[in-house]
Amino acid sequence: MAIYKYKLTIEGNKNFVRECEIEDDSTLYDLHRYIQKELDFDDAQLAVFFMSNHKWERIQSIPVFDLGNGSMDSIVIGDLVDDGKNNLLYVFDMYNNRHLQIEFMFEVEEMRRTTYPRTVASKGNPPNQFSENIYAAEIDNDDEDISGFENDELDMLSETDDV
Repeated sequence: MAIYKYKLTIEGNKNFVRECEIEDDSTLYDLHRYIQKELDFDDAQLAVFFMSNHKWERIQSIPVFDLGNGSMDSIVIGDLVDDGKNNLLYVFDMYNNRHLQIEFMFEVEEMRRTTYPRTVASKGNPPNQFSENIYAAEIDNDDEDISGFENDELDMLSETDDV
């Protein structure tokens, strides 16, 4: 079984990063549930994935419920990677169009006795799901509050934030 590593970021916010690993046979619904739990979001709120290109432009929506083009539970993550559809947007606040950028990083070796999906690196506070301000409660200037990142990796992250 393949395990894929993804980086979750917020455009324009260098203070929030999550890296997670997920199995290739997981669905986008599994990733949705992981994000909801990891960021402590209210799962009663609507959310939608968008496939996007390398410029983060929206190509195709993938909602929770099938509206004709498939739903989160019908899209397998391994199929997306195989098709080269590696960038996703996860809109968690439809009203204010707030979203996470989810970037495929690379395949990693499966670890025995590990439950997936899982967080492997974390920096900053999660976004406030209900704030009208896109950056409210997301700004964390305390660089000491970083787990899972080495100094070299933090330098690399800041270099790739604008990509």
